[in-house]
Amino acid sequence: MAMKEHNLNKIFEKYKKGNSSLDEENILFENANNLNTSFKAWSDFARNNKIETPKDFNNTIWESFENKINNKHKSRFKIVIMSAAASILLIIAFFIGNTTKKELSYDQKAALLNEALSMFSDNKQNNENIIYENETIVIYTSIE
Repeated sequence: MAMKEHNLNKIFEKYKKGNSSLDEENILFENANNLNTSFKAWSDFARNNKIETPKDFNNTIWESFENKINNKHKSRFKIVIMSAAASILLIIAFFIGNTTKKELSYDQKAALLNEALSMFSDNKQNNENIIYENETIVIYTSIE
């Protein structure tokens, strides 16, 4: 009896560390009354609340995984199609926007050029006296 208790205590220590096998755990649960620990209460609780797994449980789980994987592929495909359609629409919109640009006539371009030239005053050159001029530098004085 002492040898059996020693073996049960050994298995119990392995169980607490998480290193016991399923066979050792079954032995431990069957002989929980011989242990002097609180394991008896745990084994009674586990025995009373034990739930059997339904038949075809693994198949049901695998089917749900496959459904999720298939749904992911379908949603990715939809995203790719929508992205491609949006890209094509953007490209078309840019081409349509660029082709409808209004071009100015020669007279309008001349009027704009004259308006831009009138913004620069000619008075500045009249008040300036150039002292030295080179390809890269111009030195001048101004009268104020």
